[in-house]
Amino acid sequence: MSDLIYINGKRVYDELPLRSLFYGEGVFETFRYKSGLPVHFDKHMRRLEEGAGVLYMEMPDKGYIKGLIDQAVRKSGLSDLYVKLCILSEGRNSFYENSQGSQVLILSKEYQRPKDAIKAGICSFNRNSSSPIVKIKSFNYLENIIARREAMVKGLNEALFHNEQGNLTEGSAGNIFWYKTGTLYTPSIECGILPGTTREVLLEIRGKLSLEIEEGGYPLEELIGSEFAFFTNSLMGSVPISQIDNQMIPMNNPVYTMIQRALRAELGWI
Repeated sequence: MSDLIYINGKRVYDELPLRSLFYGEGVFETFRYKSGLPVHFDKHMRRLEEGAGVLYMEMPDKGYIKGLIDQAVRKSGLSDLYVKLCILSEGRNSFYENSQGSQVLILSKEYQRPKDAIKAGICSFNRNSSSPIVKIKSFNYLENIIARREAMVKGLNEALFHNEQGNLTEGSAGNIFWYKTGTLYTPSIECGILPGTTREVLLEIRGKLSLEIEEGGYPLEELIGSEFAFFTNSLMGSVPISQIDNQMIPMNNPVYTMIQRALRAELGWI
């Protein structure tokens, strides 16, 4: 006998991707579509495929996905958009069974310019650096949501995680960098972070910027004593951090201005 599922008294058959709804089984990417797919769209696809692999999900054909994105963009009538690309899981509703197919969901809307600066708060709970979930962009996003809401209660607009070892990891929606005595620092993948596509781009262009970039495990004190700090993601590029809880972070540094401009150029935004 098939499962009997009702929402507000109305029976649901195959209309909903129930595995994604029940278990957060699905992966997604968000990016800016500025008159075309991102310059580094292949990085998004690679991360999507890796995440689907961790969840034992079927990955749709890349050409099919591109066609659906193009269709959604054409229907929007816009040239500068926020795009969210989701791979939804299909199959039986027992949590221990593998996905038996997938659907593609595209959300698009007008792109909104990011904030001029970010005020972040330290999250009250830790990231687990050994969890496979933190390294993929899955629908299981509750930790990020709770952390962001904690920050907003304090009048801030972003959260910053530690791992179980007391080292910084990432924000709720971006990777973090900071600059001190001629070196740019960022938490390593081993700390338990999402390997951001924009983070990867910045690491790749370090030679063009003549920047020394060090990846590792660092306590909060290293960030607080920095000359400037910023978050990166594929929607905002980079945005400086002006505050961590009650600690002010210096801004308007010419080195940061150089990094921000170079990153925007590499992303094809200028």
